[in-house]
Amino acid sequence: MKNIISIIIVNYNGKKWLKKCLDSLYAQTYKNFEIIFVDNASVDDSVAFVRSNYPEIKIVISKKNLGFAGGNTLGFKYAKGEYVLLLNNDTWAEKDYLLFLLEAFTVIPNLGSVQSKIILMNEPDKLDVCGSYWTDSSFLYHFGMGQDQSKQKYNTPMPFFSNKGASMMLKKEVIDKIGFLDDDFWSYYEETDLCNRIWLSGYECWYYPKAIIHHAVGGTAITFSNSFIQFHNFKNKLMSFLKNFELTTLVKILPIYFIFNFLLSIFWIFQGKMRHFLALYQAIWWNLNHFNKTLKKRSEIQLLRKKADLEYFKIVKKNPKLNYFYSLVIGSRNYEE
Repeated sequence: MKNIISIIIVNYNGKKWLKKCLDSLYAQTYKNFEIIFVDNASVDDSVAFVRSNYPEIKIVISKKNLGFAGGNTLGFKYAKGEYVLLLNNDTWAEKDYLLFLLEAFTVIPNLGSVQSKIILMNEPDKLDVCGSYWTDSSFLYHFGMGQDQSKQKYNTPMPFFSNKGASMMLKKEVIDKIGFLDDDFWSYYEETDLCNRIWLSGYECWYYPKAIIHHAVGGTAITFSNSFIQFHNFKNKLMSFLKNFELTTLVKILPIYFIFNFLLSIFWIFQGKMRHFLALYQAIWWNLNHFNKTLKKRSEIQLLRKKADLEYFKIVKKNPKLNYFYSLVIGSRNYEE
């Protein structure tokens, strides 16, 4: 029988998370799936643990850390399912998780990607995030971040500009048409770039809260410096804008993007975070050096376009209260929605 769901789990030194994650998948009410375990050059014994305890899992080993984007791309080459699920290793799924993710594709028209409800593992009364809206500031509005997960507004299916790659199911036939994650991203914003392409290609990205996972948040990323994370975040956002948005949209958002990030870099100087300050300008320099490659990607992506930016912005753009942006800058999840 065909494995209808291909679950890709990218791992980097994540052995401590794996038993709970994998056991929760094998306890699912829906059984028709395969697991592709991609190890990103771990130095713990993650691979040996999976090989000895879960011999049915397909193990793919990379000799270097390819990041989230490259690791999933490597795993995607082995996917046989009609649906592909990107799942973080620092998660565990409730028993009907897979069943409800599949259900979303039967009840939501033109669905290209769906994200489950993601609850914080150590604070089960709070959400990780429902999904992300586009905003006039060019920053994403991570709706529901750190909020009370029992509220009705967080338990209703809704469309978002971006799903979160920690728990994101994709229809493979859509990915075959528009392409998968961009390896140049390494990590951060790669799922948003993919969702942007899904929207402009005429498909949609939704949140479906009947499917539930619990997430430790940053279980792997905690091993990387925050300035390293910020470099990839800035680099990837700018590259994604240049690839995906129409020229009329770029004319509006690029000045805003540069002004906001310049002000943020000045704020970091006053905090004594020189590496963070440099990360922004290193990201801009990277994009200048790779501009021709980005233009080539852009020309290919624009051929996929079925919807104007303004058309899907009407659905997935929402501006938060100002205290949300302050919370982002100081790294807090305490804000009023």
